[in-house]
Amino acid sequence: MNTTKIALFAGAAAVIAGGLVVAIRMNPTSTKDAVGTIAAPVNAKLGEVNPFTHDASIPVGIDPSTIRFEKLKTVELASKTKTTTDLQRCKELQFRDPDGQGCQTTTVLEKVKAIEATYSFDGLAMSSGEASPGRETFSVYFRPEEVAADGPVEKLNRNQAASMFQMTTYRPMVERRVIDKEHSSFCEGNYVDGNWMHKDPNCQDQVKFTSQTVPSPYLTVQVDVRQPVGTR
Repeated sequence: MNTTKIALFAGAAAVIAGGLVVAIRMNPTSTKDAVGTIAAPVNAKLGEVNPFTHDASIPVGIDPSTIRFEKLKTVELASKTKTTTDLQRCKELQFRDPDGQGCQTTTVLEKVKAIEATYSFDGLAMSSGEASPGRETFSVYFRPEEVAADGPVEKLNRNQAASMFQMTTYRPMVERRVIDKEHSSFCEGNYVDGNWMHKDPNCQDQVKFTSQTVPSPYLTVQVDVRQPVGTR
């Protein structure tokens, strides 16, 4: 069995479910349908969105001690959307765009107010000889009533705002799909002009997969409200 080839199959097959949670922040577009035109076949789906995420994910390797609170502000987030799929366009892009993103349009139908808490952290260290990593950011979102303050949260200074929250980090376990080496077999071969070629053109790889529980490649950062703090 060629170990190099197994590694290539494993890299292509492994799917790691990161805990990355991103709140949708989109500007609303027109919700009116075209009038007086012949529309292509479409499929429209309404979706409820929960924008109030109290956790985020950062890559493993980040030093949690570098996470620092930055600011609070009031924002508007999507709570209801409509995703329209152009079926003919999807058919045209089925080989170039297998995820179907190029033939879908998402429109925001409803928004809700939220409190955005932004944190920053030191990025991953670069290779030797490269510039030092800069600061990167992530945000979590709360209902306004969860973050009670006497007046706009933007008027709280950084220390006051930071004291309203407590932060914990952990590395979750996730399921990933990997090659079952015991029940798989691979044809002998070698690389020709960068492509893997079988020695026997009639040989077919027999690849079996299995699930495996492994540590996530992301750290989960959970932010909870500690207590309301008013302006002074």
